[in-house]
Amino acid sequence: MEFMDRVTKISKIVGKTATDTYNTVADKSGKVFEDAKLKLSIADKETEIEKVYEEMGKTIYDSYKNGEDIGKVFTKEAKKIDKFLAEIDDMNKKILFNKGLRACDSCGEIISNECTFCQSCGKKQKPIKIKVEKKEEVKKEEPKEKVCSQCGLVCDAKAKFCSKCGYSF
Repeated sequence: MEFMDRVTKISKIVGKTATDTYNTVADKSGKVFEDAKLKLSIADKETEIEKVYEEMGKTIYDSYKNGEDIGKVFTKEAKKIDKFLAEIDDMNKKILFNKGLRACDSCGEIISNECTFCQSCGKKQKPIKIKVEKKEEVKKEEPKEKVCSQCGLVCDAKAKFCSKCGYSF
């Protein structure tokens, strides 16, 4: 019986270690995925800015050609660019935040999120404000099976007891 107790303890330790490892990997891969998604969004915003620049150029030339004052014509287009640049800045802040970093409020040096003062310029840092978008609810995949830590039998995930040895899950 002592041998089975040891095997059970080892199985539980291995199971916990495997679960902890899975959770760590899932967390890190989730951050990598989020960073990649943010970088794609940044590229999309930069493409939108290029389109606005192109449209501005066409509009400036057309206005110039028609003898119009071109100074007031572009306020609307410039505001679009300002909006895209602000969105890109927010996404870059999220990428840094996922890495445990941020930019100094004063000098722009990359510092740790925990810093109260910048290590380069010495200025006190404001609390971090990250805009959080509502995420789609991610369904966690339910396990389809579980392994009995007593006898090693693979059982249905919904089972409350092992069908071979009667171990209570």
